[in-house]
Amino acid sequence: MSSRKKVPPVIPVVGGGTTVGDQSREDQLREWEEAQRRQREQQAAAAAQPVAVPPAVQASLPAQSVPASAQPAVAAESTSAVAPKDAAAGYLTMPEFTPPDSDDPAARLEFYSRGIMAVQYAARANHERAEQQRLIGLGLRLKAIKEEELHKTAGFDTFGDLTWDRFKIRKHQANNIIRVMPVAQALEDITTQELKERPLRVLVPVLETHGVDAVRATWTEAARHGNVTDTALKEAATFLGYAPPKVLNNVLEAGQSAKPKQVESAPSESLRAVERIRTLAQSDLAKARQEAEQLESAVRELLEELQGNLD
Repeated sequence: MSSRKKVPPVIPVVGGGTTVGDQSREDQLREWEEAQRRQREQQAAAAAQPVAVPPAVQASLPAQSVPASAQPAVAAESTSAVAPKDAAAGYLTMPEFTPPDSDDPAARLEFYSRGIMAVQYAARANHERAEQQRLIGLGLRLKAIKEEELHKTAGFDTFGDLTWDRFKIRKHQANNIIRVMPVAQALEDITTQELKERPLRVLVPVLETHGVDAVRATWTEAARHGNVTDTALKEAATFLGYAPPKVLNNVLEAGQSAKPKQVESAPSESLRAVERIRTLAQSDLAKARQEAEQLESAVRELLEELQGNLD
């Protein structure tokens, strides 16, 4: 066996640096995907080169003997009324398995290890892109069903009854997906990152008030600092001037002080829960913090559910 070492698969380095001059994760991923796309196009073009068959020879051959590439092309419109979107757009080709040329065990292990890392990277990237397209695909179809009131055709009283019975998607979840779907569409050609429904809610008012370009600018600004979260999007929108104005606390306090005092009523169940956590904090601060976070998460989900049911 030859001792020449085979060049291992190239693995793009993502998020390797934190300085201002370093490329962001999105830039590196787009560059690598663009190189992969060009390579696939070149390979497809080479494979699709027609076989030159002289007309005189074609006339003497049976029809089935003439290569398909030499026969007249059939227009795509004749076989499909809808031109499908490129299914491979934004997806990475999974690296093929090739054995190393070296017989050195250490070199072979290094070669296989780099291949495993390349496969894991492609799998993660493709999963994120698939989840992104899943959100858009669900939103488009749920919106169409809701606008056309097709739940009535299936014998359901409400849109939410249909989505839960057939797709196990609750009404507030369906409405939230419909709400953020245009935001995901605005971002799908500038990022292959997974677009989650919850963080994208921050960009809904940005889209409605300032348009697609503002949504893209906000995402790009948030992505400069690493993972894009709802907090990062809020900060970016505020920095760029796209966030809705906030009511100052002192204005609220002034309005409240002007109101006549009312007779205090008995505390509600929610306030009693807060007071119980405060009491717990005096003896077990860590447990009190944990319960407070659970309460906060539950309240947030309840508010989102109520908002979704109102839509």
